[in-house]
Amino acid sequence: MLSPVQITPDVWWVGAVDWNERDFHCYTTDRGSTYNAYLILDEHPTLIDAVKAPFVDELLTRVSQLVDPSRIEYVISNHVEMDHSSALPRVLAAAP
Repeated sequence: MLSPVQITPDVWWVGAVDWNERDFHCYTTDRGSTYNAYLILDEHPTLIDAVKAPFVDELLTRVSQLVDPSRIEYVISNHVEMDHSSALPRVLAAAP
């Protein structure tokens, strides 16, 4: 699934699903895990969180289906664990 998921009229889930993740912050995840990132589309397009680096192409594909990533004005990172921040260098390159 490479399509964004609409949450509200202006908010979209653009994260990724990691079906192979089995140990997530000391929890057993027999069915994988999600990396939740959200795109707010208003006069100042905003990305909230990113994904783990191997999933950055999925994130950028989903974002691109909604808006040119270069139009993103704000990137909010809620915390710096690598599952949320390791894709930030590529995200910031696409959304300078």
